[in-house]
Amino acid sequence: MGADGRAAEACSVRAARWHEESSRLQALRHEVFVLEQGVPVDIEQDGRDGEAAHVIAELDGEAVGCGRLLVDGRIGRLAVRRGFRRLGIGRLLLDELIRLARRRGERQLYLHAQEDAADFYRRAGFDAEGERFEEAGIAHIAMHRHLDYREWNDTVLGLRYPSPADELVIAQARLARRELAILSPQLDHQLFDRRELISACKLFARNERRARVRVLVMDTLPLVRRGHGLLNLARRLPSKLELRCLPEHPDWDGDTLVLRDRDSVLAIPAATRDPGFYRPADRARCQTALGRFEDLWNAGSVDPEFRALSL
Repeated sequence: MGADGRAAEACSVRAARWHEESSRLQALRHEVFVLEQGVPVDIEQDGRDGEAAHVIAELDGEAVGCGRLLVDGRIGRLAVRRGFRRLGIGRLLLDELIRLARRRGERQLYLHAQEDAADFYRRAGFDAEGERFEEAGIAHIAMHRHLDYREWNDTVLGLRYPSPADELVIAQARLARRELAILSPQLDHQLFDRRELISACKLFARNERRARVRVLVMDTLPLVRRGHGLLNLARRLPSKLELRCLPEHPDWDGDTLVLRDRDSVLAIPAATRDPGFYRPADRARCQTALGRFEDLWNAGSVDPEFRALSL
């Protein structure tokens, strides 16, 4: 099938389950890597496909491209069939792999780019590192990309602490339009005492007429003794940023929540080794979390230690 007149917009790129579509993916990769490029079969089939996330590109139901993302953040096996190249399909595949990586909270992506494809990856934000090397008889260069979440407004599952949770807290503040509610036992410094977050909260409070930021903690004493950017901001903007304390409550086990505008929720369990999540367009889940926050907020009070700071 010729590719004349085809555009990237006509191509469907989606996630593919290996156990369901391995035959199509293997056939495509065999055509590109083994038959066309001469890569040995035992190198192309490295036994890691079962652990990887895969994407597939289709035109009229025909598989024309694929790629995979390993659990360690390495992108590979990006292939587009001859006759369908230079249409933007490779970039669509790469963008989908990056989106999948973001959804699981990856911080760094890695890949070994064939030397003649290095510019393609540079245009996608990857930087080269190290010297040129050979892999399967083909010249390659190692490349990596740092993923930034400070403007990210899509779901992240398996959210890791402290990063990228720290940048997604900044995203919540930057994207807020009316309300920001923060539930944090001691207003974790790694998440909440960051210059970019304080600046985002300040801009939100000053630029949005109806802006409201509420912060509920379990203990203000260590915050006052150590100093905290949000406490200082609350002192300067008391009508926009409120802080209360709730030392104990049966419905709060010490988890962290950041809620935005009644439809976005970031949650981190009390045991930070467990993953949290970021759902920026989940009104139902956010409304439930906000109802819990309201109950806890109403049970809290202005702590004397905080009041002393504000004088």
